[in-house]
Amino acid sequence: VATASVLSAPGGAAQESGGAEHVEVAAWHAARRRAILEAHPEVADLCGPDWRTLPLLVASNIAQLGLAVVSGNALSAAGAEDHSMTLFGVLALATGVGGTLSLWSFAVLHDMVHGTVVRADRSTREALLFWLSFPTIFGYHLYLQRGHLAHHRNLGRASMGQLFESSRREFEDGDVLFVAHRQPLVGRAFEWEVPLPGDGEGKARFSPSISFNVFSRLWDRSAEGPAQPLRPSETSGGGEEEVELWRAIRNGALYSFSMTFERCALAINDKLVAITGTNYFFPNKPAEFQAGCATYARCAALLHAALFALSGPGALIYLLVAELAWQLPIHPGCGMFVSNHGSGGRADGGCAPTASLYVGGAWGVFDWICMFSNYHLEHHDFPDVGLLSLPEISRIAPEFFGLEGSSSRGSPTPAPELAVAPAETDWVATLRGAFATPQPYACSRLVGVLDDGYSGEQDSAAWAASAAAARAAA
Repeated sequence: VATASVLSAPGGAAQESGGAEHVEVAAWHAARRRAILEAHPEVADLCGPDWRTLPLLVASNIAQLGLAVVSGNALSAAGAEDHSMTLFGVLALATGVGGTLSLWSFAVLHDMVHGTVVRADRSTREALLFWLSFPTIFGYHLYLQRGHLAHHRNLGRASMGQLFESSRREFEDGDVLFVAHRQPLVGRAFEWEVPLPGDGEGKARFSPSISFNVFSRLWDRSAEGPAQPLRPSETSGGGEEEVELWRAIRNGALYSFSMTFERCALAINDKLVAITGTNYFFPNKPAEFQAGCATYARCAALLHAALFALSGPGALIYLLVAELAWQLPIHPGCGMFVSNHGSGGRADGGCAPTASLYVGGAWGVFDWICMFSNYHLEHHDFPDVGLLSLPEISRIAPEFFGLEGSSSRGSPTPAPELAVAPAETDWVATLRGAFATPQPYACSRLVGVLDDGYSGEQDSAAWAASAAAARAAA
């Protein structure tokens, strides 16, 4: 699907969406990186592994495992009279503390993929990623191993249909798998064809995707748009603001349902993968992909069986809620999770595909709750900077991140196409905007989704040229 919209390319030229003129979002981040380093060369000193993050990951995993055992034992020991109160306490613990620990684990494992946790070769990092991603119920290993680096290369150009039908070992853009719960996606949907009853050759198409069905069929998308979300202070009157509020509540509840349902379904499907050795949602994936899924699922099943035997089902309930909680509006981390790749504003009026969320001061409580994953624009500009150093980038170069700061005095003004609109600092407004006025994923409605099989491993200009030649020949 392509639109007639135009978007200023990193070089400043307006280009039509779709076709060989596809504007690479990754190139925009690369251009920002060059400009920031030219204006502030000291940022380069932040690049490289940060030894502080590995102890944080190990400590959070140990704490998570211990709390799962304690929660399971508490529920098993609770009598009939106080079982409800004990269950409520376990759920509260799993949401607050467990959710934060799970987000910490995800954030540091994510840095492991980028090579900013330990200085080691890729095989060592993948082994650490595998074993240090436990304890989980379904976990983050599949996304981080097969979908995250490609996300940086292909941001905004892959569709759901492409991901599920692909025969490549890696996902074209792993983030598409979960942004589909809350943002419009361009391109082919994930659908299956089934023959209709009778002797005819008719077929019916349906999507087994929970996210697609809930978002496309049940969400109120009447205020959907490519611009920045409308804030409550910008509404024209009380009535319109009330409508927007109820739309945000409705959509937020539907999002919470679909995320919860899918996580439970993934946990069940993982046991099927452990038994059969195949992830049937990705039938075209190569043997290496399927073997990796099976190995991880079987190790997870052994852990789950041990926890069940040691502490009862309460331990698994704790882990499930902890893994899910930070992605829902009941946890502060949700504000970061639902806002990092919308269709925000640039200084030249163009579209910014990535955003950070600054709540409170740098290195403050919110930053620590999110383990600095809220500095998402900084991360995409500098994926080789460890998460604990990300706030330093925007402190040094605030003019590139929509922030005001004294360090920007005397620095050259960024080119308008590389500067972003004033940064978001309001958690409530961010969450409300994400659900009331959902933005297309990473400017994809403006720059177009090609569904052309581009993996991000080839030179994008050469790929675009060859794709244009193939279309011309056809």
